[in-house]
Amino acid sequence: MTSKHDASMFQKLIIISAWASILALGFATLTHIGFVYSIYYKLAPLLMGPGMRVYVHFEHVIAFAIFGALFAFAYPRRVIFVCSVVFIVAIALEYLQTLTPDRHGTPIDAFEKVVGGTLGILVAHATVWFTQTRRRSHN
Repeated sequence: MTSKHDASMFQKLIIISAWASILALGFATLTHIGFVYSIYYKLAPLLMGPGMRVYVHFEHVIAFAIFGALFAFAYPRRVIFVCSVVFIVAIALEYLQTLTPDRHGTPIDAFEKVVGGTLGILVAHATVWFTQTRRRSHN
């Protein structure tokens, strides 16, 4: 009984994390550009000093891969819903950047975010599939 309750609580935590990640991505995407630079300057030495442009491209892909994976784990049987949320959020946030005075939204940035979200969704679904297959083979 306890393990089912724990699994249910963990699933709820994943769902809350997935929706909260939209807020985090929105803040990071729409806040003053100085916020992005401050994170870059703290992380760059740990990442072997990539240039700002390289860092930003990887940041887009990695952030949205995590976002896509969270939604895929939160809603594993609702692939169309997950893809819709991830793609709409990626494109909407990039568009909203064009409305801020110090940021700029570009099609390549939107593409990077969609690709990152897609990778996250694929990895999450592969993980779920392998886990279920492994459980079945052990029973």
